[in-house]
Amino acid sequence: MPRYQITLINHSAGRYRGVLADLESRSQIDFPECSKHRQNGRSVITGNSSSDLPGWFLEMSFVGDGVFNITLSDPYFRIAFPECELDEADNGPRLVGWTDDVQVLREKNKVNAA
Repeated sequence: MPRYQITLINHSAGRYRGVLADLESRSQIDFPECSKHRQNGRSVITGNSSSDLPGWFLEMSFVGDGVFNITLSDPYFRIAFPECELDEADNGPRLVGWTDDVQVLREKNKVNAA
């Protein structure tokens, strides 16, 4: 089973909530206010992480044949979910994807404790 799961849920007209779950550490990053709009001629959903863990950005785009791409990034990492699919859950439809694909964009500076 892959380490990371993304879930994107439509909670009102054009408004979405995303949740990244790290299945190994059981931690989550919440994207409470994502919205749908047009960008470069295509329909996308974008949003920022909540204030308790700021700096992450979510972008979802349609790939084709019921497949969606979701990418999460901050200044240091990018997590790609290239094959998210629609899942009919008890609470309604949602996009779900899994991955182990994490790219390090740049190393965090380590502060020496004196």
